[in-house]
Amino acid sequence: MPGNLGSFAIAAMIATGCAPPIDGPLEQQRAIDREDGDRLAAQLVQLPGVVTATVMLHHARRDPLAVNSTAAATFGAVIATDDQAAPDAIRAATIRLAHAVVPELDGAAALPIEINAAVHRATLAKVGPFRVSASSQAPLRAVLALGCVAIAGLAGALAVSARGARRHRLGNSAQ
Repeated sequence: MPGNLGSFAIAAMIATGCAPPIDGPLEQQRAIDREDGDRLAAQLVQLPGVVTATVMLHHARRDPLAVNSTAAATFGAVIATDDQAAPDAIRAATIRLAHAVVPELDGAAALPIEINAAVHRATLAKVGPFRVSASSQAPLRAVLALGCVAIAGLAGALAVSARGARRHRLGNSAQ
């Protein structure tokens, strides 16, 4: 009997030690905040001129066991844009989206949103079927023209060579 009691005790410890972790309300709220921040960042990247966006947000939460008042909602964003983006329009869209995701946010002026022009967008030019940067347009046209001249020259050399070979065969057959 003592051996059975020991086996049951070991089995009970193993079963409780292998139980999956259960997230409390704070962990669940952090997961919701993280997911909402990722979704908002994905929406911000869809705005014209935005290259990358990182968002940190926290919904207002109240701990039912705490004596203190509710923790206020917070929001912050860092947005990297190209050099031709409109920062004011991006800031306005970010504020609208932030208030849609976290309606309990206070005024728009207090939201820390950092917008940096980090990427240079090249101006493109069309050369035949290709789109290239404007600075490469003239050299590419020169290379294409030289390629066409080389093809025409090789075709002419091949025609002269074939004509000479035909004359040579005709001259040998007459003998």
